[in-house]
Amino acid sequence: MLKFVLIFLSSLVLSLILTPVAKFLSHKFHILDQPGHRKIHSKPIPLLGGIAIYLSFVGVLWLTGLEARVLWSIAGFGLFFILFGLLDDAGIKIRARYKIWSHLLASFLFIYASGIVFQFFRFDPINWVLTACFITFMTNSMNMLDGMDGLVTGVGFFGSTSLCVLALNNSQPGLALAALALAGACLGFLRYNFNPASIFLGEGGSTFIGFAMALISLRLELYKLWDIALVLNIPRLQFISFVVPLIILGIPIFDTFYVFTNRYLHHIKFSTPGKDHSHHRIHLMGLSQKATVLALYCVQIVLGAISLAMINADLQQFFSLLLIVAIFALVAWAFLNKVEVYSPEANG
Repeated sequence: MLKFVLIFLSSLVLSLILTPVAKFLSHKFHILDQPGHRKIHSKPIPLLGGIAIYLSFVGVLWLTGLEARVLWSIAGFGLFFILFGLLDDAGIKIRARYKIWSHLLASFLFIYASGIVFQFFRFDPINWVLTACFITFMTNSMNMLDGMDGLVTGVGFFGSTSLCVLALNNSQPGLALAALALAGACLGFLRYNFNPASIFLGEGGSTFIGFAMALISLRLELYKLWDIALVLNIPRLQFISFVVPLIILGIPIFDTFYVFTNRYLHHIKFSTPGKDHSHHRIHLMGLSQKATVLALYCVQIVLGAISLAMINADLQQFFSLLLIVAIFALVAWAFLNKVEVYSPEANG
């Protein structure tokens, strides 16, 4: 237990110390998010917060007991996502399709370097493609979600905490420590990132959090769900167990599908920036930024609680909880659609 406390406090303190340094460097090199008609903030905000989270996380990751191959892969490819995102933060704009292909290539290289891959099918190339697509999806989903002060950082904190508890419940202490290190790094940064934020994650930071949470989810093995897998005659546990981390990642997953579906229906390019995300719509209903983010924190906590309940559930309880999540998502979809965010021209 002492090791868990030390890991969490170490990443937390490192994040609290390194974030002001990142703010200083952002101002020194003029890497700032300028106000604009699509922005909520009214003054330039530093964008190098991702560096503080990366260094805080990786700095204590070596104490978690994960194998060296995995540690070096996370550190190396995590740095890639930080630096690649930094290009956009520094004003070097890259088209969305090229970002996706770059993330996809990096994900394939990460799989090769780390050995972390889905075990869904006997045919390994399919597993590689699915794993790379999942990592790429999560990095970009977290980046798309990063539209309000403290939103991605808080989702990262609460989500990582839930993943930590899941790993502990399934005898994966090294993975639990890694999730706890990410939680500490996010919480330390949240001190400066919560509304009103004095520093942003930047694209590098949001994609890195998505990358780290995707990897922890991939490594998670929920052995307690074997009984359900056997009842359903499913020979591979991951088919069932991976449902649980997907629920923890529900907010960015829901938001991405929600935005893309609405943009498709309104004939809007997927890569077009806009205020049509779920958090924007909640804000437009009259909630303040702070209240909107706190409401989504509550949703994240509920999703974490449901995921923890699922690992000790029998077959009926498991699917009942899954049904609750599905109904919750459908109700949220209908509720958010009541807010009109597209101009009449967008429909034509």
